[in-house]
Amino acid sequence: MGYRTLEIAWMPRSRSEWRTFTAARREAARLWADLVERHHRIRRLNWRWPTKSRWERWAKRKYPHLHSQSVQQIIGEFCEAVNATRQLRKLGHSEARYPWRKPKYRDVVYTNQGATVRDSKVRLPNGDAGILHIPLPFDLPGRLMEARLAMGRLLLVCEVPDEARPQRTVVGVDLGVNTLVAATDGEKAVLVSGREAKATVQWRNKRLAEIQKAQSRKTKGSRRWKRLQRRKAKMLTKARQRIRDITHKATRKIADAFPGATCYVGMPFNDAAQKLGSKQAQQVSAACNRKLIAQLDHKTCGAIEQDEAYSSQTCPVCGERNKCGRVYRCRRCGYSAPRDVVGSANILCIGQHGTLIPGCRVPNTIHAVHPSKYPGKRRVVRPDTAQVARGLPREAAPL
Repeated sequence: MGYRTLEIAWMPRSRSEWRTFTAARREAARLWADLVERHHRIRRLNWRWPTKSRWERWAKRKYPHLHSQSVQQIIGEFCEAVNATRQLRKLGHSEARYPWRKPKYRDVVYTNQGATVRDSKVRLPNGDAGILHIPLPFDLPGRLMEARLAMGRLLLVCEVPDEARPQRTVVGVDLGVNTLVAATDGEKAVLVSGREAKATVQWRNKRLAEIQKAQSRKTKGSRRWKRLQRRKAKMLTKARQRIRDITHKATRKIADAFPGATCYVGMPFNDAAQKLGSKQAQQVSAACNRKLIAQLDHKTCGAIEQDEAYSSQTCPVCGERNKCGRVYRCRRCGYSAPRDVVGSANILCIGQHGTLIPGCRVPNTIHAVHPSKYPGKRRVVRPDTAQVARGLPREAAPL
């Protein structure tokens, strides 16, 4: 069995829905803030962190505007965040921080014991705050397992049966920034441009900086500050939808070019951004690699992550290691190809043989495509008035 996440755009329409929606999100934020304060106190006193079941007994009947299953889910997410940070610190990542923010609002999580589907509507109970009924624009593909209520959207996690997808070929996939996805099966290579996604991320970062700068000059909670807050939420939603559309179309290009393929994908390289400049680090850290891997795993026969160390610097023909720009040129054998093609070919070699070996297959043809094709500006052809005038009789010619 597998899981599939569906997103529904939804906002409250009546005053009662707004009261329930706001009360539930504030109660979830209050629970998270209480856990943050108690975690800080326990760490300061060097006490042992309680178990999840003990926290559930502590929170029983203390948060009336939340369903009991929602309280348990939020406590579970907090405990997972604490355990993940502890493990990162043990591995030497001293910059990892325990949960410290105390938000005013937070997403509400429901399990299948709380959220139910009746008469094409999702029923979300919120304790004393009330019940929300959200209409479903489509039928669920499987059993509802979890629901997450956020500002402007509802996420539904459904359990779906695994489909039989016979493998036809194997491809290596290299993820990047300027080239969003590069894939090859050893015979042909497909490069999907990432300029549109890169421009969208840059636009989002610039607009976010402008709005935050304007908010810093306003009193927090004032009418103008709230207006800027709504503008920021609208802008972030628009950027998220653009990125989702671009990643969907990019992975669809790969799935159509290599039907029935199993993908060996290079692991996300966010840790490498620490050795780059500020602009390059921002671009690399903002790359949507996890989304691309998840969508490739859904649209193909599976996505298997592989270590991509030195995959773009090693010649697939002779094994010589060279540093290069966008185009790879080997100093020993003279092989030349785009760097992303070299990386995808080496990742394919790592997936098949477990390591980099010289003499692996290299593609003969390279296709560069865009995730979405825009028609561009239409060229308007206007007649030449002088030629028209010369073709007319003398008495009909304009003065």
